[in-house]
Amino acid sequence: MIPYPCNDQPLLPPLSDEAAVTVLEFLQRFTECFESQYYGEIHRYYEERSQANMKAADPPLADDPLF
Repeated sequence: MIPYPCNDQPLLPPLSDEAAVTVLEFLQRFTECFESQYYGEIHRYYEERSQANMKAADPPLADDPLF
């Protein structure tokens, strides 16, 4: 038995080769359009998370040796 890679999702129905490629191409195009439309919001979200992570990290003290 081949393990299903998305264990948290229900099994998808079988598709023909052509149908699988059609769905994949649709999802890729949809993702491209979504990222293009919401680039600013997506970028801002990750930038804010990055800044928050940098602020949460304790800066090393100047007197502390690096090693």
